[in-house]
Parts: sequence; C-alpha cells; structure tokens
Amino acid sequence: MKIFLILTIFVLQLFAHKLNLFTTYEKDTLFISAYFASGNGCQNCKIKIEDETGQLIQKAFTNTQGEASFNINKNSFYILVDAGGGHIVKEKITKEISDKIVKEEKKPLNSLEEENLKLKAKVKALEEKLEKLEFLKTIFALFIIFGIFYILKRVKK
Repeated sequence: MKIFLILTIFVLQLFAHKLNLFTTYEKDTLFISAYFASGNGCQNCKIKIEDETGQLIQKAFTNTQGEASFNINKNSFYILVDAGGGHIVKEKITKEISDKIVKEEKKPLNSLEEENLKLKAKVKALEEKLEKLEFLKTIFALFIIFGIFYILKRVKK
C-alpha cells in the first residue's frame, strides 16, 4: 500500500511540469504560446525554428507570458521550445496551401478593439477563478492524504 501511495505521488509530479505548445500560422506569421500544465506561461524559454533538414532558421526567447511571433516564409518547419530541466517540446508546422478564398465579415477597428478589451477582462476573471480552484484542490489533496494516513494508522492497530 505504501509503494502504491509513493508511486501515485511520483506520477502526479511528472505531469505537473508538462510543457505545452500552441501555435497559429497566419499569413507567413507564426504565433507561439508555450505554457505548463498549470497554465503558467513558459517565461524566457528558448525557441528554435528549424527546416526539415535540421538547419536553424530563427531562434529567440519567449516573453513573460510565454509568447513569441516570427515571420517565416517556409511551407514546412519544426518548432523546438526548451524550458530547461529536460522540459522540451517539438512540433512540426506545415503551411496549408489552399486555393479557396474565405470571405470574412469586415468589422471596424474600434469594435475589434472593444471586443478585445472585453475578452481580456473575461480571461482575467477566468484566471482568478482558476487560482481559487488551485487553492481548493490543494486543500482537498491534503485532506485525502491525511485520510489515507488515518486509515493506515487504524488498520495497523
């Protein structure tokens, strides 16, 4: 039982620092967002962009939110994000070539800025809720651990 408990705690710690990568590639501009499983951005992480032969195209670092953007004129390339400590993620990006023309509804710039501000406010509210949930999850985990120790103590008697 003790071994199972130790292994469970060890496995949970493995996923705590998983590095995730979200990319968007529009009009020869690549937008990168690197973040950990907790939702925190990967600050000052090294980014390398390589072609399919492995030659370096560009390299840079993420900002404090874990974001970066590049202008790239390649159809296919690899992104490598290194957060240090063995936290590395690599992803292949392929530019979709399409002859279809997508017509988008054009909105005035002011309404887009207003919509952006509203979305930022919603994101901030959701981040605050997430912080509260993280605190509650920690408290719950402590109760579970104390409960397990209490049960183990009663079983030994």
